[in-house]
Amino acid sequence: MRRREPGRDVKRAAEEEFIELERRTDTYEDAVLNEDPQMKGFRFPSILSFPVPNKTIETGVTDENPFSARKSAFFTNRLIGREESDSSSSREDSPLGSTETGESCSTTDDEESKEKRIEYRDSQTQRCLGFCFRQLFFSRMWVFILQFIASYYAGDRFRTDGFNLVDKLIEPGQSVFGDVVVRRGLMGLRRWDAQQFLFIAEHHYIFEHSLAFFAGFPETVNYVRVGVNNGMESVFGWTFPPWVTITLAAVFVNLFCFLLCGMTLYQVVLIMTRSVKISLLAVSIFAFNPASIFFSSAYSESMFFTMTLTGFVFMLFGLRGKGFWHRMLKGFTGTICFGLTFAVRSNGLLNFLYVAWIWCGTLLWDEEMPIPDCHKLISTLAATKNERYKQEWQAKFWRFQQKRKQNRKVFRWTDPNFSRCVTLFIVIVCAISATLLFFTPYVFMTNFTADEFCKPQDSHKQAVETIAKTVRLSPKTVSVKNAWEKTTWCKKPKLFGIIARYYGEIQTKYWSVKFFGYWKIKKIPCFLMMLPAAILTVLAIKSSWNDVFLNKRWNNIWVLTARSDHSLPMAIHSSVLLFVAIFYINSEVFTRIIFSSSPFIYIYIATYIDKLTQGTIAGNRLWQYFESPGILPFFVFRRVWQDGWRGKLLYIYILGYFVFGTMAHSAWLPFT
Repeated sequence: MRRREPGRDVKRAAEEEFIELERRTDTYEDAVLNEDPQMKGFRFPSILSFPVPNKTIETGVTDENPFSARKSAFFTNRLIGREESDSSSSREDSPLGSTETGESCSTTDDEESKEKRIEYRDSQTQRCLGFCFRQLFFSRMWVFILQFIASYYAGDRFRTDGFNLVDKLIEPGQSVFGDVVVRRGLMGLRRWDAQQFLFIAEHHYIFEHSLAFFAGFPETVNYVRVGVNNGMESVFGWTFPPWVTITLAAVFVNLFCFLLCGMTLYQVVLIMTRSVKISLLAVSIFAFNPASIFFSSAYSESMFFTMTLTGFVFMLFGLRGKGFWHRMLKGFTGTICFGLTFAVRSNGLLNFLYVAWIWCGTLLWDEEMPIPDCHKLISTLAATKNERYKQEWQAKFWRFQQKRKQNRKVFRWTDPNFSRCVTLFIVIVCAISATLLFFTPYVFMTNFTADEFCKPQDSHKQAVETIAKTVRLSPKTVSVKNAWEKTTWCKKPKLFGIIARYYGEIQTKYWSVKFFGYWKIKKIPCFLMMLPAAILTVLAIKSSWNDVFLNKRWNNIWVLTARSDHSLPMAIHSSVLLFVAIFYINSEVFTRIIFSSSPFIYIYIATYIDKLTQGTIAGNRLWQYFESPGILPFFVFRRVWQDGWRGKLLYIYILGYFVFGTMAHSAWLPFT
């Protein structure tokens, strides 16, 4: 039977259907690309407006095959016997036996090849984590060696008048193991604020100044210490003195948290950058970061950063998750992790910014309904004999199919398929629930410590008397014995009837934490100490701002909450930290705060190194990372050193602070 040529009305109907369906695939990113280039940059009127179109591309957490050499020469395998080339012929992707890594040469996606690709991806991921572990582990070995050398030769020569009751209360000769390992081998990990944390872990909050240090870390150390002591007594019938097990518990907790933190950092950076190379570089930089000593000594940085990154992982997976309840479960779990950071350090309060930001993207954006196929156009193209018409519309149809397969999210508030009342109800319920989950750990912690100090047990009063017999206490010392007589905050009513108010008063009383309270001539060296970290933070903030508003031109706050492939919320978070460090708190602590608060600085430095190490330059092949023994920092490349004064200053800063900062802190010098 002879085929009839479709009439004009049939073609017009098919074209109208196609245009309508194609319009439904338009996203905010497409509209931005079609805008006038002169319109790029931050524009306040449009930053708060609802996105038009009200759809955004859902890029997924990671690529289906993130180790494909077709996507990057970074995944090219090492070629034996001939010089490596970047030509397209040297990038045949096949985990099935070709010289390059990547996807199967076969275009068919059968089950066997899919299973082999998954197996290959998992094996490569394990090798990446193995590289991360080597960098993290050997960096701790270097820290232990450096702190031992510095503390052994410096001794108490540079000891200040800072709090050091933990060392004063040690009775030498109680334990040979303790004298050798703790008092000698790990002496450098018990300096400065580590004395405060170790004292709290052993004696709890019996002095007022101790309440400035949150209970999350010392209580964890105390639980580990009690478990070890009980286990040793039940098995061996004896145990070490408390000061021995507490120090060992603190070192073990921080070592465990540091290793877990590095592995989690790899996952977070991979989600945000979709780059295995940047993720590996970020972990290597973290392993040898300028504040590295604080991640191993008895400080709370390791635990804080681990909980922060764990919160990021859960909430970012929730943001990219499929299904309402899956997103809710991940979101609430991440909120709890972020809330626990507020029970570890005071700057955990700023993590509420991340909770609010990611929850906005989780609740206000939802999966798009499937877009139907162009059935009229398909039948029209099958019937037409006009080759020119067929080729033109087949090309359009192919582009439509590519866009149709994209994962997209729609803005619930302006989409007719979603009820605004239901959306508003869900937002209110989740906002209240997330707020309660975030602040509950802090409320419990602050009330627990305040009650322990203001309403002490007899054993705590007896501990003060015992310490007073061993060490002469200053008449100005405020302890649990005179808490009601010498403090005012114990008698104050709780904020909202549930939150004890003491932290700000204690910080002002003992550390002069107030606006311009640290701006003194004698504190200029402390500001100089934080200067490199402050400069890096400013450069990272500028880079993030330009990436979002100039390069990608995403000038809409609602779209930004739906996407995880940018660092704008981290830039805002770091801006607040920098402002507080300059005008309020002790400026020298900014280095350890900024390097333990978010992946922001690590992503910026790793991206900078990534841009300099392209082509066949060392550092741009995955096999080079796998074959690295890990005993030295892998992010040090000749190409970066040759990048003028910027590369040289970067390496001098990171490695200089890693080596000399570690030794200075361990020798009681003012690197805190």
